[in-house]
Amino acid sequence: MSQHYDVIIVGGGMVGATLAVALGEQSDLNIALIEAYPPTPLNEFDKPDLRVSALTRASETLLNNLTIWQQLIPSRISQFTDMKVWETNSSSLHFDSAEIGESLLGNIVENRHLQQACLTRCKQIPTINFLCPAKPISLTDNTLTLDDGRTLTAELVVGADGAQSPLREWAEIETHGWDYQQSAVVCTVTTEHSHQQTAWQRFLPEGPLAFLPLSDPHQCSIVWSNSTEETELLCQLDDDIFKDTLGKAFESTLGEIQEVSKRAKFPLKLRHADHYVESGFALVGDAAHTIHPLAGQGVNIGFLDAATLAEVVLEAHGKGRKIGNLHTLNKYQRRRKGDNLVMQMTMDAFKRVFGSELEPVRWARRFGLQTVNKSALLRKLFMRQASGYRFANPKLTKL
Repeated sequence: MSQHYDVIIVGGGMVGATLAVALGEQSDLNIALIEAYPPTPLNEFDKPDLRVSALTRASETLLNNLTIWQQLIPSRISQFTDMKVWETNSSSLHFDSAEIGESLLGNIVENRHLQQACLTRCKQIPTINFLCPAKPISLTDNTLTLDDGRTLTAELVVGADGAQSPLREWAEIETHGWDYQQSAVVCTVTTEHSHQQTAWQRFLPEGPLAFLPLSDPHQCSIVWSNSTEETELLCQLDDDIFKDTLGKAFESTLGEIQEVSKRAKFPLKLRHADHYVESGFALVGDAAHTIHPLAGQGVNIGFLDAATLAEVVLEAHGKGRKIGNLHTLNKYQRRRKGDNLVMQMTMDAFKRVFGSELEPVRWARRFGLQTVNKSALLRKLFMRQASGYRFANPKLTKL
């Protein structure tokens, strides 16, 4: 016998769990949140997780409005007030939150920590049923079959199950994009000098190298994009050789690299689903789109997906309409797909421009960096855009 829900969300990561909270907190909808892998608990004194996200102020506002932010461990949140970007000593940019009247530009939060906060909030809402471990094995006409034989039905099924989304495949939604033939190395490093609550990024010919500040003033999470082959070599280096190689690539900006954690890598690909919705079905987050990580926008646009889908579903539910109706879901697609595509193409253009060794391109980017750095107006425009606040944002992301 099938168990029926109003909404089934497959994927209990940051975006899927946030969508569950956004729907469950503001309605009587009966929601199932399905996650295949039980999350590993994280406490105040654990070492920093390898994967982190740079959250915009709009994402922070969304999480605050949903009482998710309040579930985070304060000592594991790292605020950053400045951002420094450079290619050579003569081509650099400095963004300071004070220029736009803000106390900070954003927050660095470990992915596992944020997922834990989202799920903690889910468990406080009685209309959300968290099924974990549970793995879907098929989807047919809004009937989801789990690996233990259970079947679930819903008026709306949402795929929040990541870049390799099985739900997207079962719904026969194709994607288009390309493989950058690159991977990124991630690890935690301890530096001689304080990070000064600053996010640092150096553009190298092979890809950007980012140092993201953690709550310890001498610790950063690094993301180093490189060719797949070079990334493999970097992951295999002896720690001392890796520290030396990393320090040279970063021009010893924060002094000596004193310690490094274990390293991990992930492939860099651009993918975009041909469409996000069908009758009774929707995609959010990485299941709908993946982008180059150089500006750390992936999870932020995923949160905007979740907030927008929640807004259109709650509006329909409040008016007594079917929440899985294609007309309703198309509103979500119209509001998000174009914006996500623009973000994808912008990040792709940055990647290609800063990866080119052609002299005219090198001259143009040096000129561009110098022009922006000399213009307070342009810097403010960039920072406003990077903060995530836009006129058309969903209500949940607004103060």
